[in-house]
Amino acid sequence: MASVFVDFSGDAISRLQKIIYFVDRPDDVLDEIGAWLDKDTVLRFTKEQAPDGSRWEQSEAARTGKGRNPEKPGLTLTDSRDLADSVTHNVENGELEHGLGEDYAAIHHYGGRTGRNHAVNLPARPIIGIEAVQAKEINDIISDWLV
Repeated sequence: MASVFVDFSGDAISRLQKIIYFVDRPDDVLDEIGAWLDKDTVLRFTKEQAPDGSRWEQSEAARTGKGRNPEKPGLTLTDSRDLADSVTHNVENGELEHGLGEDYAAIHHYGGRTGRNHAVNLPARPIIGIEAVQAKEINDIISDWLV
């Protein structure tokens, strides 16, 4: 029978202990990831950007000021800031939920027909998601916890 012996030196033991700790109790690191995702999502509202960095199609109200002060047209999906203010996360039993608390969030995220008799077709404006930028930051947060 073949055998392999591994001799750990330096701080390898403490790093392995941290890995074991976070595998069993990941809520703290997940909460930090959730807080960062919240901040990233709210910041992207001000840039009118999807998680992948692409620009949202500008709304008529943002473009023309229709229904708003025409001298201050505003930003898409931020008329009252209710949607941006509803960005939240929850960590429980090793699971992270990140999303929006408003019932109408899905129609803006995915797009589709809405309104009276479904007369209005809203374009998709992705709000929540993990793309390259978010994945890199998540990996960095995890790495920081393990060092």
